[in-house]
Amino acid sequence: MIVAGKAVVLPPTRVRRSRRAAQFGYDRPMIRSRLSSLFRSSSLWRAALGACVISAATVVPTPVMAQDYISKANALYADIPADRRSDTILIPALKELESPPAAIRELDKARILGPGMLAWNDATAWASKPAQKAAIVALKKATEPVKSGTPMAWGQAYGVAAVTPDLVRAKLYTELGDPPLLSAAQFLYLPKLDELAILVNVEATRLQQESKINEAMELVERLLALGRQIADRQFFSESRWGLTTMVSSLERMRDLAYVDFRGKKELTAEQIRAAIRRLDATADLRVDRILFPQADLIGADQAVALVMVPRAGVNERTFPTTMATLTSASRPLRLFSEAASWKGAGASHADWASTTDEVKKLGEDYRKRWPLDWFHTLNQLPFERTKMDPTQFAVLSATVPDLGELFNLRQAVRVEVVGTRQALAIVGFFYARKAFPPKLSSIAPEWMPRLDVDPFNPNLSNNARPPLEYFVPIRDTTVNKNADPVPHEMKIVGGNGVNFSIKLRDDTCVIYSVGSDNRAGFADKVQNSVEKVPDVDYLIWPSVLSLYRQHLNETGELK
Repeated sequence: MIVAGKAVVLPPTRVRRSRRAAQFGYDRPMIRSRLSSLFRSSSLWRAALGACVISAATVVPTPVMAQDYISKANALYADIPADRRSDTILIPALKELESPPAAIRELDKARILGPGMLAWNDATAWASKPAQKAAIVALKKATEPVKSGTPMAWGQAYGVAAVTPDLVRAKLYTELGDPPLLSAAQFLYLPKLDELAILVNVEATRLQQESKINEAMELVERLLALGRQIADRQFFSESRWGLTTMVSSLERMRDLAYVDFRGKKELTAEQIRAAIRRLDATADLRVDRILFPQADLIGADQAVALVMVPRAGVNERTFPTTMATLTSASRPLRLFSEAASWKGAGASHADWASTTDEVKKLGEDYRKRWPLDWFHTLNQLPFERTKMDPTQFAVLSATVPDLGELFNLRQAVRVEVVGTRQALAIVGFFYARKAFPPKLSSIAPEWMPRLDVDPFNPNLSNNARPPLEYFVPIRDTTVNKNADPVPHEMKIVGGNGVNFSIKLRDDTCVIYSVGSDNRAGFADKVQNSVEKVPDVDYLIWPSVLSLYRQHLNETGELK
């Protein structure tokens, strides 16, 4: 979808006179003013000024040189056709989007919100205003599936020079600072996307309450599609937002289906089949074609060029101020204290040759692994980033985040996609037969051509296709048929830090992945984490979100 290597010409970044510019040696008028106060003789003035300018030009990279790295990052979006850019559709609506009420300014709160709760009336009143309605319309248009050609993509380039002044004023762009540094990027548009995600969740609950369950499901699918677009962005922070949004959207789809399953049962067979088809791995989601972000590594190259002297060591003049800028980008008041703390760090830093080699090593390690299967031998080894000495390579420690987190999030997306498809198929089977299937394979081929493989199950030898785990409490767990039925007790480690247990009876079923430890534990303890955790499973149905809401309701905490 996005191919690197195409040249793109962008206007040079505007260089403003500022305290920070002076620190980096870019503010030539300041230099001239100080020298003129020292040298009154015109001949002495010219000689001193010439020497200073030559020195600054040879030691400190110019703004034009800095722009080369930014242009390289922006070139990664150069092949997106204008009529396929979702950002140009959605951003005008985001400019007008009003902030949500205080009670639901966190996505987790918006996801459990429901009719009768204290914040419900304020939330629905906010969601029904024209600006919010326009944002929903724009989201649908920006995520409209395309039948052929390039899919919709978020194509906004990075930096002030790449956007219009009104987007800068609205803070709907990526700020790179002054001088512009990729590693100091602040993604000012992402908070607005957070507000849009809150809006989608409120609106989905409202639609379900009005017996428009299919519209609610399709709306959350559009948020899922937006997450897929942002997952293809070129910075770690953007890709993480996209992948996290995909995971939460898929869980929310199952939550909506679970509420329907426990209540009105209004989803039709055709609606369920259509949703399953749209979540097929070869459809619009294309999980295994998610791009690996390059901008953080390009930013590391830019930082090395700024703070190191080729074939030598650290540039003592630029190292403290540049590193302070990178580590205080979102906290400008800490700039000077950060600069002071970095002054002595350059002495123990590796030389230029070792540092540039380390950047290449980090990049090659990530790029080699990204296309590989989850169980590939290379993906079982520690990342080079985890083995890097943070003192010797302080500039890389500050500019290259732990990109390995994206591998885990992508795996979580795979599990969520497989699980959501099979959970919806179970719902369809139950609605049609008024009973749960005797085994999971019973849903194929009526509801899906064949069962998807559990992405966490390593038993793939001899072309095996191990599915997710499935059982019905009491029906499949009772050993002594003469004894009173015993519900299945499940302990849940919540991602929000809340741990709880819940008992499930035979009015629902349980679907789970073997999880990060690759061993089935009968869902006695679940934790939906891709991090290696022993003796836990990854719960698909009922969704953790549904059970958490049920737990809050049972304990009287849902208000």
